[in-house]
Amino acid sequence: MEQLSLFQIVDEVRKPKFLVLERVMVRLIDEESDSETHHYRKYYEPHIVNKVGEVLQIIVTIQSITYEVDIYGTKYYLLEEELVGL
Repeated sequence: MEQLSLFQIVDEVRKPKFLVLERVMVRLIDEESDSETHHYRKYYEPHIVNKVGEVLQIIVTIQSITYEVDIYGTKYYLLEEELVGL
């Protein structure tokens, strides 16, 4: 029997849905799933909703997966739930 470390367990559980340099579209997530993110995108960054960007970097943590996405030359940090693949 092999002993697993915490890092091996996290790697097995959290797999990114998108890859670096993949094209994605930003969508407005439901208010029920994350109201803070929903309202922030709706009122402070409505110009990126339904826009296409390119994944530059993937940041995996125990809580979530965050993507650095380039949209028209500006970098945004978006949750996996906010993105749709093309």
